Amino acid sequence: MSDERRRSARVEIVGRIHGHAVSLDVQVEVKEISLGGMALITPFPFPIGAHHEFLLTLGDGSTVYLRGNVVHCRNVAPPTDPETFVTGFQFVDEETSPQDEVGNLIEKMQ
Repeated sequence: MSDERRRSARVEIVGRIHGHAVSLDVQVEVKEISLGGMALITPFPFPIGAHHEFLLTLGDGSTVYLRGNVVHCRNVAPPTDPETFVTGFQFVDEETSPQDEVGNLIEKMQ
């Protein structure tokens, strides 16, 4: 998605947040996050349209639980390297506003 189409700025955070895909019970690397979604780096692909739940933890122990749908997934590794996927998730939550929770998380990182 181009920067012009994004509703909120992305914050690059590799290594600053520990991610856990609750629905798969695996650790994930959070590449960037915004109020509307996040990008993850994993050694496996996520199917487009799939719904997943995540627990994100900052170094100070602060956590946030988020849900998101896969909007894109691509292999970014060179042909001779092991597969590495960057997957984009759009946050969804029927009960609370994920933007509030993500905004608080981003504010703590600055």
